[in-house]
Amino acid sequence: MPDPIHAFAIRGLAGGPPLYFSGGMDTLAEKLRRTGVACTVHDHGSFLRPYGDVPAICDQALRAAERGARVVLIGHSMGADAALKVATLLDARRVPVPLVVCFDPTAFKLVFGPPPVPRNVGRAICFYQNLTPLGRGRLRAGPGFSGQLVQEMHDRIHSRIDDDPVLHARVLAEVARLRSQGAARNP
Repeated sequence: MPDPIHAFAIRGLAGGPPLYFSGGMDTLAEKLRRTGVACTVHDHGSFLRPYGDVPAICDQALRAAERGARVVLIGHSMGADAALKVATLLDARRVPVPLVVCFDPTAFKLVFGPPPVPRNVGRAICFYQNLTPLGRGRLRAGPGFSGQLVQEMHDRIHSRIDDDPVLHARVLAEVARLRSQGAARNP
């Protein structure tokens, strides 16, 4: 029996009710739950508190890891940035994160892009686009990162890339691969 995985899906700026801008995170979470993977959906914070919920998500991920679950972080837009911020906080606690998936992370500073991928991440996947000025962030390795970094440009606008069923299938396949590895941990 594979060890448990707890996935955390994190919405972007206008994520929760009433707008559900990152509604693909909710859809993907439901698909993961149907495969038997624990998956919770979170907002990164709010317009007035960008990334304000990152510490709470990190605390929940720590509790999941303490129960023996492997932590998977998935996010869209600012939620993708938040996923990397959570991974960085988990790195400080020496918690491995075998998979981070970013759907079009932000590049508000355009030059700097999203936070770097920390060393505790085994595999980081970035689905990005260049059709709209929103998003467009590409991942970069942080100090000590020795995992796999996958960057893929897709022909989807920022507000729809997280709903793409083909990309959802990719995430489901990545999580299934992790489950099949059993208790093996990331490098």
